Amino acid sequence: MKKKSTALSAAFKTAEWLFVILFGILNLIPIFWGLVTSLKVPREINAFPPKIFGFMPTLQHYARIFSSGFLRCIMNSVFYALLAILLGLVFGYLAAYGFARRDFPLKKLLFFIVVVGIPLSSGSSVLLIPNYMYLTNLHLTNHWYTLPVIYAVYNLPMALWLLIAGVKAVPHELEEAALIDGASQRFIVTRLIPPLIKPSIAAAALFIFIGSWNDYITSSVMINSVSLKSIQMAIYDYMGFFGQEWGPLTASATCAIVPILLVFTFLGRQLVSGLTAGAVKG
Repeated sequence: MKKKSTALSAAFKTAEWLFVILFGILNLIPIFWGLVTSLKVPREINAFPPKIFGFMPTLQHYARIFSSGFLRCIMNSVFYALLAILLGLVFGYLAAYGFARRDFPLKKLLFFIVVVGIPLSSGSSVLLIPNYMYLTNLHLTNHWYTLPVIYAVYNLPMALWLLIAGVKAVPHELEEAALIDGASQRFIVTRLIPPLIKPSIAAAALFIFIGSWNDYITSSVMINSVSLKSIQMAIYDYMGFFGQEWGPLTASATCAIVPILLVFTFLGRQLVSGLTAGAVKG
């Protein structure tokens, strides 16, 4: 009976690994195809049947997009993402500490509002029109700070939820011991707790980065200036009324994917740790 159970467990594990490998291949195929297309001359892009190998690679599409100001759009997106991360983490952490360590009126109601606002991290199109009208009346659109503030606010509920779980995971007795030893409340909030919740901070930062980097709809509505264009807006410049320019389009899309792949490669474990903490403590 034990051998049968072991064999069944091994079969399930094998099936699980096969599913993961298949899922990974299906997700990597579009990325690989886009990379290959970005290295072809226009004649080979339109050739049938299409070639995966056996063509002469070229960087002419990359040269074209970077000569047209694509690097500036990349730097804009990096700036928007970094500033949104800074704002989201600072305000999210302070609010998370209050939710985790303090009792105040309407605490449960406010936390419910935070949970309800989590879907904003994955999509905020439903709020785009009222937000645009509101920010336009305040003359806050089409500025260098417009998108970072919006991205920080949109992703704040998810970041707050992760950071609350991280703060709750820190034993309260640790803070009490620090207070007995003479530590101030400012020291506890700014020096003691943050190093202990690095996975939650990293997970929150990653979610804010992904939401900021991949946004197109909000940026295309809130920003009109060419000098403030984000990387996603630059990609859509190659999707015209008369068709797509597949070479520059895939080249720019490939450049946009690289930071996401690097972030998940080096910080993916921190993301899993932060989400696990949220699942256990939430």
